[in-house]
Amino acid sequence: MSRARRTSLRSFAVLGSLYFACGGDPYGPATPRGGEAKAGGEAKAGGEAKAGGEAKAPPKKLPAVPDKHTDGKPLAKILPDAPLPLADMLGQPPPKTESYLGPPVPNQKGGMRDSCVRYIPDRTWFRCKFAWQRYTDKTGTFDVVHVTYEDGKTTGLAFEKIPGAGTFDPVQALRKVGLELPGSPKTENPEPNVKVWSWFNSSARLLVHERQYRVRVSIVGDDWATTKVEIILNDALNDSEKARVFVPGGEGDEPAEGKPAAPAEAG
Repeated sequence: MSRARRTSLRSFAVLGSLYFACGGDPYGPATPRGGEAKAGGEAKAGGEAKAGGEAKAPPKKLPAVPDKHTDGKPLAKILPDAPLPLADMLGQPPPKTESYLGPPVPNQKGGMRDSCVRYIPDRTWFRCKFAWQRYTDKTGTFDVVHVTYEDGKTTGLAFEKIPGAGTFDPVQALRKVGLELPGSPKTENPEPNVKVWSWFNSSARLLVHERQYRVRVSIVGDDWATTKVEIILNDALNDSEKARVFVPGGEGDEPAEGKPAAPAEAG
């Protein structure tokens, strides 16, 4: 058996163990989601019967990527000519996401850890089964598609080596992936030859299957070949996830009840 074949089988074993270890709903009890919660408001579950009355009809299910939020303002768009079906990959179990991709990149193993992080807006860690793998792109559009998983669902997509020529434009890089975001990014230069554009939740307004994502575009030396576009889950923690919050490096990594969260990531 070739080394590349062994790497592929090892990679799928990692993701297979993640998928089958997470029976039921990996995100905990079902909670209606429709974007950012209003201050002081509580979500009400649909379909509950009133005392002495008839059951209410469940609320109309939102499309995978709605055009507008309940605040009436536009949300991010996934363009119809996107090279890969982003809405059919995000939030899905590994086998479905992988069905749109080529095999894992030869000689590059995936991995797993027992923690996840969100920025909502403070950096918050919680226990989970987190996995990642780098895949080839069978459409031939991108050099690599890096996928991350939390508890058996796809929570991140990163596209490397965005096709393009001439002066770099992060908006055009997003369009190459199939995204159109309504807000303006925060720009940074973490290193002299590195540029990063970050759309946090409120500027990305990217809602897929009722979960929020943030977006980052980066480039090294103004060379399109070094461009990366990242789509990263950044939804509010549900009750199950809140119960698994901890402070990394703390004594025994105890749950972070009453302890301040670490500073938020820039962007």
